[in-house]
Amino acid sequence: MTRRPSRAPLAPVASLAMALGLAGLVAGCDRRQTPGPPAVHSGADAQPGVAALALAAPGAPGAPGADGPAAARFEAPPAPPATPVKGHPRLWVREADLPKLRARATPANPLFKELAAVTAEAVAAMDKGKIPSEGDCAESRIYCEAHAELFAFMSLISSEEAARNDYAARARKILLYIVDRVNKGDPQDPFSRNFSTGDRARWAGESFGLTVDWIYGYLTANDKAAIRPVFLRWAEAQLKSSTTSHDHPEPLGKLNDPVMLKEPRKRRYAVNNYFTSHMRNLALLSLAFDEADDPPEPKPSGTYPRLRDYFANVAGAWLYMTDSVLRNDARGGSPPEGFQYGPATLAYVSETLLAIQTAGEADPAKWGPQVHLDGNPFWHEFIPAHLHSLSPAAPAGRIGPTHEAAWTGDGQRYEYTDHIDPFAALGLHAQNSGNAERLNALRWMAIHAGPGGAAALARRASSRLGQVHKRHSIMYFLLIDPAVTPTDPRPATPLTHYGPGLGQVFARTSWGPEATWLQFQLGWEHIDHQHGDGLSFGFYRGGEWLTKERIGYGAFFGNSEQHNTLAVENDRNRRHDDPNRGELWRRGSQWPLVHTNDPRVLAKSFAQDYVYVLGDATPLYNSEYENIGDVKHVSRSLVWLKPDHLVLYDRAATGKEGRFKRFFLQTPSVAQVAGKLATVTTQKGQKLFVTALQPESAVFAAEPYKPTGTWDTKPAEFEPMLATLRTEPQAPMPKEARFLHVLQGAAGNAAADAATLVLTKQGTPFAGAAVKGTLVLFPVDLGAVSQVQLTAPPGVTRYLVTGLAPGASYDVIRKPAGGGEEITVRAGSATKADEGGVLSF
Repeated sequence: MTRRPSRAPLAPVASLAMALGLAGLVAGCDRRQTPGPPAVHSGADAQPGVAALALAAPGAPGAPGADGPAAARFEAPPAPPATPVKGHPRLWVREADLPKLRARATPANPLFKELAAVTAEAVAAMDKGKIPSEGDCAESRIYCEAHAELFAFMSLISSEEAARNDYAARARKILLYIVDRVNKGDPQDPFSRNFSTGDRARWAGESFGLTVDWIYGYLTANDKAAIRPVFLRWAEAQLKSSTTSHDHPEPLGKLNDPVMLKEPRKRRYAVNNYFTSHMRNLALLSLAFDEADDPPEPKPSGTYPRLRDYFANVAGAWLYMTDSVLRNDARGGSPPEGFQYGPATLAYVSETLLAIQTAGEADPAKWGPQVHLDGNPFWHEFIPAHLHSLSPAAPAGRIGPTHEAAWTGDGQRYEYTDHIDPFAALGLHAQNSGNAERLNALRWMAIHAGPGGAAALARRASSRLGQVHKRHSIMYFLLIDPAVTPTDPRPATPLTHYGPGLGQVFARTSWGPEATWLQFQLGWEHIDHQHGDGLSFGFYRGGEWLTKERIGYGAFFGNSEQHNTLAVENDRNRRHDDPNRGELWRRGSQWPLVHTNDPRVLAKSFAQDYVYVLGDATPLYNSEYENIGDVKHVSRSLVWLKPDHLVLYDRAATGKEGRFKRFFLQTPSVAQVAGKLATVTTQKGQKLFVTALQPESAVFAAEPYKPTGTWDTKPAEFEPMLATLRTEPQAPMPKEARFLHVLQGAAGNAAADAATLVLTKQGTPFAGAAVKGTLVLFPVDLGAVSQVQLTAPPGVTRYLVTGLAPGASYDVIRKPAGGGEEITVRAGSATKADEGGVLSF
């Protein structure tokens, strides 16, 4: 199911200045630029008012250059020539593919063996009269349209003509049975009650367009005359669907028009699972019929006189918006809705693009650049983003060793699921395009990355009775060629990945199962299933999470307390009597769906032995719609000292005194607190040490997570974070608070490394922590830096000074002092800061 948010009008977004760009903020590992069309946003919805981070020398500019994420280069390959296909099949499968597929349709192919077994069960069910059936045309939620798709596919690939004819007859019978019910128009029939825009069409709605295309030669003129009005009715319903907020392009009727992209909340729903499923289904419906069988309606009841005319809306409205969001707002390769709904969303988009390619309609000159999949950098980044989202180790799962996911968003079960839908659609597109590298990677991922790994491949490929659809068996057969052994793409994939659209940072020490792994996120939260998780992070070591956000489903888990971030008290929101919105205010949460402006990653550095990220989340805590704006600043600086130490510096400020500021960390067990040190023991016996250096009079609290008796507070099944660690200043609560924490992962018999607070006494105020010979320093306030002066404690041999101007040069003056060193950093020429403004010496 999906959460339906309030449909009340949203506050208008003011025109704001261009977002601050910092050198080196590029998508993934690629420094190439995305082309502008179909949508290049000027930054009008970016957050204003954050000072540039620069060490200001006389006459030096105060801000780094504006060459941030929006300017990341991506050199797309040109679109190949496209000619509309006249014959059938032409959706996902082409006539030229059939000899190859029929040659693979033998018992020697384990993927065909599973497909044949699934088909045999479907034949038996149909012969017993279970399919098609009365009621909702389902037997234990086995949708008969999925069986029609299965039989139609078998009519293409079976080696014997008699078998092909039998399968086509079965598919035709089921299809016409449903069509007849729809044409009767019984308002009590499930197929007459918003069928084309509901959940069932989202899960299996591709079946109708594919079935018609795959058995087109078996359909009579009367058959087509009966089917076409149903397709027209459903197509029109897609254009005006209202299953959730903004799940169709607005304003209606606009094509390739930037007005559809103007409002961030509306355009971002173009990557919602309902929006994209409507798009996929509409594309398949509009491309299934031949022109001769699709004459103009003399008095059309819908927007367009012919079914095929709806494709212009698919390309010029639906895909125009989705493509824009993926190449801009969501740049980086990860789905904005997270791991429960996001895989389906990406599947619906990639399945749409695959159908456009195989139908010969991938012509940018005719429809716009959005029909050229390889022209959007998001799809280039999808594979590294997905690989980086999977845990180094694969602990035991329900069907064998299964990776854990760097989860975001709603989740009813913390369990990595099968991603064959997007893998297969993208892989088939790559195969048709001659992209051997992408095809190899996706085949390897389909075999090895799925739940249970390669040993469970046959089980994943077996969509038996008891599952909603049969598509998975088809997709595995289409993607994987048993004569080809794909190679592991990970050795050629860098150990870091950055997604600027959602502010995601992924980094690991290796691609082996023993690796340590870091995940960080700071993105917008404007659509269903997103949570108040800006600045949250996860830290993984020794084959398990030491800490990560707690996963659950619904508004309660949308609040920031359930994530590894800050909670900051704001003004009382105008809808505080609403149970969900009022709870967000009482807990000091960020505001999913209605935050006014976007957060920003201000800087990042990927070095061999450290990772640094600086993010400003202030806009997530304020909302014009809720009429609140007292949170003046929330930001986080994070440094990972590979492999075992994290140093976090958090800034929080409100306009009024007495408002709480709280640091939250989710843990696998209740921490044992002794003074400023909290010790967490994991299920495998590892230790997570957490030292709170600021606030200096911090209140440290550790407690188990205890859900209430209602469903919405129950964590996701298999969720490992069972406790919470909280830090906050002692009362009275000041307007401003600073939090400095050192996290250390260690073996079970290890002791915590000493962590020492270091404060500057002259120059621009900095604070930092010395741990295991390294001193990490952070600016107390974000802004221009004059010079940094400090006295380091004994034992420090290395320094990381953050918050400086990216790529700028400095002089470092070092003098012995009290067993340590006196350090002065000022503008000069001797040492250069890295791309994120970190000076390492």
